Amino acid sequence: MGLMRDPARNSEAVAHVEHIRDEMLDCMELFLNPKTERPPVWARVQYADDIQSLWFLRSDLMHMLCDHCGETLAAIKVDTLTALFRGHIPKAQFASARRRR
Repeated sequence: MGLMRDPARNSEAVAHVEHIRDEMLDCMELFLNPKTERPPVWARVQYADDIQSLWFLRSDLMHMLCDHCGETLAAIKVDTLTALFRGHIPKAQFASARRRR
């Protein structure tokens, strides 16, 4: 299509970003006290512009989850979220995340 983007594909990508964002927020919400202020990572996830931004926020999310539920459960949650990025970020970037574990 040249420089023009396929609107259907673009709306699918936007929907996937929103899905990942919702999953990340839901993950945090599970471990937060509803009566306390949201951590800074909450706003960064909520207002992230694109899938790459959400990808890089996984480490901040991991840190926040470690503080609230421990490293083991945090790693399980972040690994589950990481799988949602498959096919939506460059393969090399995804592979480097797997090598670190």
